[in-house]
Amino acid sequence: MKKILMIVGCQVQQAKEDDIRKHPADLSLPNQRYWFFKHWQEDNSKIEVMGYKKIPLLSWIEKKLLHFHFFQSLRVLPRMKKYDLLIFFHSQIGLIPALYKSIFRIKTPLVLIDVEGLGRKNKWYVRPFIRKALQGIDQLFYLASIQKEDYQRYYPEIISKSDFLPLGIDLTRFSRNGAKEEDYIVSIGYQGSNFRDWKTLIRAYGQLKTKTKLLIAGREKFKPEEVDYEKIPLGVEFVGKTDLSTLNEITSKAKFVVLPLPERRHAFGQMTLLGCMALGKGVIVSRVSGVTDYLKDEEEAFMPDPYNSVSLVEKMQSLLDNPDLAGKLGQRAKIKVEKDFTEDKMAQTIYTRLKDKNLI
Repeated sequence: MKKILMIVGCQVQQAKEDDIRKHPADLSLPNQRYWFFKHWQEDNSKIEVMGYKKIPLLSWIEKKLLHFHFFQSLRVLPRMKKYDLLIFFHSQIGLIPALYKSIFRIKTPLVLIDVEGLGRKNKWYVRPFIRKALQGIDQLFYLASIQKEDYQRYYPEIISKSDFLPLGIDLTRFSRNGAKEEDYIVSIGYQGSNFRDWKTLIRAYGQLKTKTKLLIAGREKFKPEEVDYEKIPLGVEFVGKTDLSTLNEITSKAKFVVLPLPERRHAFGQMTLLGCMALGKGVIVSRVSGVTDYLKDEEEAFMPDPYNSVSLVEKMQSLLDNPDLAGKLGQRAKIKVEKDFTEDKMAQTIYTRLKDKNLI
């Protein structure tokens, strides 16, 4: 029996039973394989998971100074030879072990699921280290096709070992439970302006001809600079962070969802987007490279250009004036997720590729 270690960038709770308030990746359950591995029916490997441990001082150093999970990477190094396969979800965590493997010629196969985008933001003096680390990677998956363009530009040697992996979600986590629509729009995101274009959303909402409220789920307030020091319009309300179950309830009751994303040339915003689609909600999402693989404009969603408040006003007003249109977009989006972006399908894509390369 092979031993596989899965290393993820989120905190993983050891739970006695399933909890629909959390994403499956956040839970480790007794007598059940972790996350998508439960769909590997043909494989009998033993799966272990290493989640992120939040240690106050070290976490502060990582967040403020290093900007990645450095210490989690170090935790993996002495364990690498104990496993038959290492899978890293997040390139930030996997690059140091890959570099270590390359330098010391460790034979354990290493798989990297690249979320952040290896070629997106690195400096010239970092690239030699990344190239050396890439020699230690046996298989790379990327979640947005734009990432392949950056590989081709900076690291063409990884192309032959890389494949596009559509993210998939557990559909059992997303149910409307008969929720009745209420008079509000919802926008979801706990992040700052690096991951949500709050300025454009607030500017657009202020120009709408409506009394419908705008709920910001995940935030308790905005910093002035996040909205370009503009006054928050009447009708904007903040919900703060919630668990997944509560967020689904809020989303289900909304007229539609707005996800104002900035352009970042890597995978982000997809989990939130797919969850809204699975709930059958009409979505307005910025046309950025992180999500264009997952839906088509005016078929499963409206996709205005990022940073364009005029276009966003037009799309929001259109759905306010035509609620049936929001419903149609939502139903097509739901069908799309159920067909192409399930956790099971993601698991089988990973399994098939690793099996073909004799890594499992």
